[in-house]
Order: sequence, then structure tokens, then C-alpha cells
Amino acid sequence: MLNERLRRIRTEHKLTQQNIADVLGIDRTTYTVYETGVTTPSPATLVKLSQIYNVSVGYLIGVEDNHPELKREVGADFSRDNLLNGDPIALLNKSERELLMYFRVLHDERKQKVLEEIKKLAQNEQGI
Repeated sequence: MLNERLRRIRTEHKLTQQNIADVLGIDRTTYTVYETGVTTPSPATLVKLSQIYNVSVGYLIGVEDNHPELKREVGADFSRDNLLNGDPIALLNKSERELLMYFRVLHDERKQKVLEEIKKLAQNEQGI
């Protein structure tokens, strides 16, 4: 169940195995064996994966089935209905989704620093 959910949720987010491996700081082949079910990630890695995808560890390992991710189909992010209903994820491009993926694994203090830095960059960009 874990390997199937890892593969499905990764493709739903339009990410590659290399993207996830880079965030986890592991080799792509190591991540690949998680998705094929040959090996299981460590508990610490499961926590990082849950943060990347914004799901619970319980959802990843199959003890929870009620996560909203289950209701989304591959490619649903860019459907006309999602765009019209104001789904903000549907409007994100690849680099924006990647930024969020990295952001989710940071500790709260670092998240705050990143937000402050992005705000400064955006203000400079706008000439504020």
C-alpha cells in the first residue's frame, strides 16, 4: 500500500522521483525502491514524505483512507472545474510546486526566515 500511495501521490503532484530524492537528500534509486516496494523508508523519511505531500504518515502507510488526496485524480490540478472553483494549487507552475515541496520540510523557524527573504525579494522586484 505504501509504495502505491507514494507513486500515486507523487504523480498527482506532477513530481519526478528525482525531485523527491533531491528533497530527501537521497539517491533517486533509493527512492525508486520505496515506490516499487522493495524496501520501506525509515520512520524519519516517512515523516519527511508526509510533510512534502502535506498528508499524514497514517495516510501514506494505509491506515487512514480519508485524506483529500484520495479524491483527486491524476492531472486534476489543471482541470477547468478546479480553476473555476478557485483551487490555488491548480494555478501553480512546476517551480512553484517545487518551492512548496522544499518549504514543507523546513522547521518553523526556517520557514519564517524563508518567508521574510521572499518578501524582501518580491519588494525589490517591484521597486518597493
